[in-house]
Amino acid sequence: MNLKLKSDTNNVVNAVKHNIRYLNGIVLLIVCTLVLVNARFLSSILNYIPQNSIIVMLLIVLGLIVGNLYLVRRISGTVLNKLEEYSNKIDTLLISQEKEIHDRKSTEEKLNKVRQDLEKSVNDRTSELSKTVKNLEEQINKRRMTEKELEQQAFYDQLTKMPNRSLFAKILKQVIERSNNSKGYLFAVLFIDLDRFKVINDSLGHIIGDELLMAASERMESCLRPDDTTARFGGDEFAILLDNIKKVGEATRVADRIQKKLKKPFELKGYEVFISASIGIAYSATGYSREEDILRDADSAMYRAKALGRSRYEIFDTVMHSNAMKLMKLEADLRRAVKKKEFIVHYQPIVSLKNKMITGAEALIRWEHPEQGMVPPMEFIPLAEETGLITPIGEWILRKACIQINEWNNAGHKLMRVKVNFSVRQFHNQDVLKVIKKIAIETGVLYRLIDVEITESIATDNKCIVILHELRKLGMQISIDDFGTGYSSLGSLNRLPVNTIKIDKSFVKDIPNDSGAEGIVKTIIAMAHNLGMKVLAEGVETEEQRAFLEAHNCDEIQGYLFSPPLTAEDFNQLLSAKQENNLAGFN
Repeated sequence: MNLKLKSDTNNVVNAVKHNIRYLNGIVLLIVCTLVLVNARFLSSILNYIPQNSIIVMLLIVLGLIVGNLYLVRRISGTVLNKLEEYSNKIDTLLISQEKEIHDRKSTEEKLNKVRQDLEKSVNDRTSELSKTVKNLEEQINKRRMTEKELEQQAFYDQLTKMPNRSLFAKILKQVIERSNNSKGYLFAVLFIDLDRFKVINDSLGHIIGDELLMAASERMESCLRPDDTTARFGGDEFAILLDNIKKVGEATRVADRIQKKLKKPFELKGYEVFISASIGIAYSATGYSREEDILRDADSAMYRAKALGRSRYEIFDTVMHSNAMKLMKLEADLRRAVKKKEFIVHYQPIVSLKNKMITGAEALIRWEHPEQGMVPPMEFIPLAEETGLITPIGEWILRKACIQINEWNNAGHKLMRVKVNFSVRQFHNQDVLKVIKKIAIETGVLYRLIDVEITESIATDNKCIVILHELRKLGMQISIDDFGTGYSSLGSLNRLPVNTIKIDKSFVKDIPNDSGAEGIVKTIIAMAHNLGMKVLAEGVETEEQRAFLEAHNCDEIQGYLFSPPLTAEDFNQLLSAKQENNLAGFN
């Protein structure tokens, strides 16, 4: 715009200069023309004027001068007018140029302000965008970290940082698919359980228990190839996937290495800890299409190793598979039995050796299977313990026993107490104390007629001991079953609110032919009496056993010598047949 204005001004000035030069040329041309015309005119008229007529000549010259001056004035006036016109144009143009310059400066100032505002706005927006991008990057990073943490929590064990069951199953599924698509492809799964870990965890605490798990996992991983996978399934259970092995024997060699590594002592916070492992091995050669099947079989083999003495490995075979199928069916039947209440309770009398009277009974569960008939307790009680079904079964037995106590008392058989077996699993139920009290209140039975029978393993469980003290405060009786076969000691007995110790039948059956068994029985009786406890011997089947026990002041007996377990109706008949519960035939 400045260039255009300057160009316009130069054009006007140049035009003015050109016009002035043009006018000057015209004026000069006119003057010259006048001079020539006047000269010719004077030359022509001198011939007609007398030489002595000076006045006439002067008048003529004067007239010419006046005429010329007039012409020059007219011409000069015209030139001046033109010059004034051009001057006005120049002034107008200059004024217009000044205004345009002023407007241009004002416009430029506005443009500069707009540009500055725009630049500021752009800078501010850029800064905002930078902050937004930074925030987005932070959010993306946080989200990635959260996703990574969630993935870590979902697929990895938080203690050992190993893959967990879910991730192991995904990897195993891929390996099974690869095996099914590749002839001769072989892999193996090892299921590992640390022996006696619970004892270490309970005695030394969870912190040392966790350190032991981490140290054991490191030792197991040191026995493997880089491509093998180790996972912790929870607690003290681990699984190993040996992928693409060449021979079956590779898995057993790995199991041997793990056994040797784990048997070395662990130094944990000043404690020297020893553990071993039971390992079950399942090979892909058996043919699997689902990951849960090979895991189930490896688990079955591991339990077989435990049953055979622990600290060893077992390889899954068809016999185990058959037993596993039977166990699976038994579990399904047992769950149905709990719903349909296919159980009955038998009662085995407890007899006093002092007055030869029935002082109580032990409630023993029986399962009336619709297809197999009567199923012995030893076949389904361990499964009930493992699956947790022992809790509803135990509650059902307790309720039936309480109802039966009331029926006997209403029939005139007063103060008939009944022993009901409880497991550690039941005592670990948070509501066990409430459940026992609730059933007693609902049935209206006296607390002192309920005899809670426990195993020796409860003696090492602090939570169970607290519950036993609460039951004892209510007035219930407490008995230890199978005494002498577990971990009880004089110190642990002193902590328990026990009324009666039951001598295990494994000691009674060898009387009177085994002096060692006799010595153990006599020691148990003396120890219990010194602690203010009664003694009951179970499994009494011969008169010699009864006589020995009576001679050494055993308080009560229970066994087939007097009666096998009976139905409630048969037990009623037995009570009615024995007038005042006096046992004929006992000396």
